[in-house]
Formats: sequence, structure tokens, C-alpha cells
Amino acid sequence: MDPAQQPSGQAKADPSTSTSTAAAAIRTPPPEEQQHGADAPAVASSSKGKEVVSPIAEHDRTDSLSIGAADEPSPNTAAEPLDGPVCNITLLLPTGARHPYKIDDRYLTKRNVEVPDMTESGKRDPFSISVYKLKELILREWRDEWDGKPASPSSIRLIHFGKLLDDKEQLRKYRFSADAPNVVHMSVKPAEMLEEDEAGKGKSTTSGGRSNEGGSGCCVIL
Repeated sequence: MDPAQQPSGQAKADPSTSTSTAAAAIRTPPPEEQQHGADAPAVASSSKGKEVVSPIAEHDRTDSLSIGAADEPSPNTAAEPLDGPVCNITLLLPTGARHPYKIDDRYLTKRNVEVPDMTESGKRDPFSISVYKLKELILREWRDEWDGKPASPSSIRLIHFGKLLDDKEQLRKYRFSADAPNVVHMSVKPAEMLEEDEAGKGKSTTSGGRSNEGGSGCCVIL
């Protein structure tokens, strides 16, 4: 049939047009590859031509400025260089949760903690702080998921190897290890015990005052 006599309803296909359309369809990237901006992941080409998504840097949790979460492992002092003595404590809560707590010169310096003793290299010795100072630091680092935050460090009870730690004593008296984490049981005194302690102190003061008044020999003449 003569092309001039071809019916008007049938358009002749242009080879060049169909070829360019197919090529454009092949070169068009999928929608997920057309993302641009801050939310688009960084893409790098490997030696094999495959696209590799760069991993996002995780938050650095090696800072020793707070008590670690319960799922964090205890710090390994043998795997890192020591910049002065390090006191590693594992706080054991009544719930059974264990929280690593690292106290070193860097920690004490950033917290502006004054210590009684310094090392030969001029570093703060964490083992020279008192038990009460340790309670103060724990209270400052109190985690949100811990219930019953005490009003004062005196309400915190610390037990190490079955011994109740005295507020006035230094940590070195209880032979805290510098090579391994020291497990310390921590609990908070109930409010009833605090009220009884305060009441007992008040009674002793009142009884002493009455005895002094009774011994004064004062008399009243009507």
C-alpha cells in the first residue's frame, strides 16, 4: 500500500522519537534517588560501582561526667591508658539494676571537686574523697528513672562488702580496688526513718535542756 494512501486514523511511528523516549525512561532515576538536602543520606561509589550509604556517627558515650545507664558495661581500665588513678564503681540498686560510675581526675576537675590528696603527678586522687562526698556526687548525677530522689546526701545508704560506709571516712579505708569495678549497694532511707532520726535528736536535746534547768535550783515565791 502506498504510504500516501494510508488511513488517517493510523499514524506512522517515528523511529527517532521512540528511541529517545526509551532512552529517557532508562536514564530517569527512581524517586528515592532524587532526594537532595540535609535529609538525604550520603552516598559514595565503591570500586564495584555499587552505592554505599555512609554510616551516621553515633553519639560519644565515653564521657565520664555522669552515671552510666543500666545496659552499659562496666568500664575496662586495662583497655585504656590511665591518666591518674581511676575509681570504677558499679552502683547496685534494690531493683537489681547495675549502673557503672567512673571517677577520675578528669571527672573531679570538671566538677570542681576539692580532694584531700593529690598523686605524685599532680592528679586528683579519687580514693581520697570521703563517703559523704561520694554521696553528694551521686545525688548530683541522679538519674531520672530512679524513683525517690532524696533531699540530702545523708539519706543515701552505701554498702560495700557488707559494710555500711561511714560518711566521714575516705574511700581508701574500705579498700576500693583500682583495677576492677567496686560493687556498691545503694538505697535510700525511707521518710519514716528520717523522721525517727530527727525525733530522736530532738528528744535528746530537750532532755538535756530540762536537766540543766532542774539543776539550776531556781524557785518562785508567790
